[in-house]
Amino acid sequence: MKGKRQDILAKTIALLLAMQLFLIGLQAKIRIDQGNSTLETLTWLIQQYIPVLVKVKSLEEKKQRKGVNEQSYRKLR
Repeated sequence: MKGKRQDILAKTIALLLAMQLFLIGLQAKIRIDQGNSTLETLTWLIQQYIPVLVKVKSLEEKKQRKGVNEQSYRKLR
């Protein structure tokens, strides 16, 4: 039961992060449509993406550490 709940939570987080990236891309398009330079918008876009990508990497590392801890626990039993 706990594993299923964590799986649903992980999928929800992944969906929300994907939606955040989509909305950032949409904001970039709006900026270009409003007359901002493409280079300026690209710089802004990269600045917006980096924190999201750092969060994704952090979650992946956390998941890997948890998997290693669970495997170690199983070996001890």
